Parts: sequence; C-alpha cells; structure tokens
Amino acid sequence: MEDRLAVLEARLRELEDDREIRELLARYGYYADAPLDEEYFGLFTEDCVMDVSAGRGEDPYEIVRWEGLAQMRRFLSERTAQHDNGFYGRSFHVQGNNLAVKVTGDDAVANGYSFIFHQDGPTLKLLSASLNEWAFRREQGRWKIQMRKRRMAGAPDAKEVLRATE
Repeated sequence: MEDRLAVLEARLRELEDDREIRELLARYGYYADAPLDEEYFGLFTEDCVMDVSAGRGEDPYEIVRWEGLAQMRRFLSERTAQHDNGFYGRSFHVQGNNLAVKVTGDDAVANGYSFIFHQDGPTLKLLSASLNEWAFRREQGRWKIQMRKRRMAGAPDAKEVLRATE
C-alpha cells in the first residue's frame, strides 16, 4: 500500500509541476504586456539567461544574450525587440503553444512555440513567431525561469532547441 501511495504522490507532484510551469509561462506574457516589470522580473532566477535570435539586421539568426537580472533589467529598459512605450498595452505575448515539459526534481525544461501580436488600431499584426527552449528551477517551493532560448524558424540550432525535452 505504501508503494502505491508513493507512486500516486509522485504522479500528482508531476502534474502539479506541469501545471505550475504552464501558469508561469502565461504570467510571463501577461506581465510583459501589462507592463508589470517587477512582477515580470520576479519570474526569473538571479542567474537567469535570455538567449534570443536577433530577428532582424544582416543576420536575423545572430544571437543576442543577457545574463543575470541586472542585464535583464537593462534589456527591458532599452525597449529592444520593438518594446517601446507604444508597445505596452497593445501587445500579446503568447507562450506555451505545443508545449512539452520534462521535470527532473527541482529542474525542468520545456519546449514550445511563442508568438507576439500587436494591436495597431483596428489591425492585429503578428510581430514574431519563434520556437523556444525554457529551463526552470524550483526555488523556495516556486518555479522560476532560469533560461529562455528563443529562435526564429530556420535557425541553425532549431532542431536542438526543440529536442530539449526528449
């Protein structure tokens, strides 16, 4: 009986972890769009990494990278990736599409697609479509984002990014 209970508890924890990670990704988008900057930064570990395809310029696959919360704050204050003041309140960050999640103890990884839409008057425009690898760490009982690797379709490492949960 104890073995069955332990198995059920482990399965329940796995389902709860999956649900918490999915909600974390939803909050990521909500906080980015609101803007709720402090809440947004609260989703990340202190040693977080944002590793993204530039998406424009001579090499749209060029990697732009920020490491740690201080650099993340600078990223947001610079309003890169079209995150200027006109972006807030009219954007929709949509994460977690086709999401696959793998949890190993207090670490987890997820793969999925993301989209950014922008309301421009009566027109809704797709600004970005990408594939993602997310790394999470449970800190003090709460899941946080440790790393986001975001790539445009066709990026040289797209296959590796989408296979992280295998």
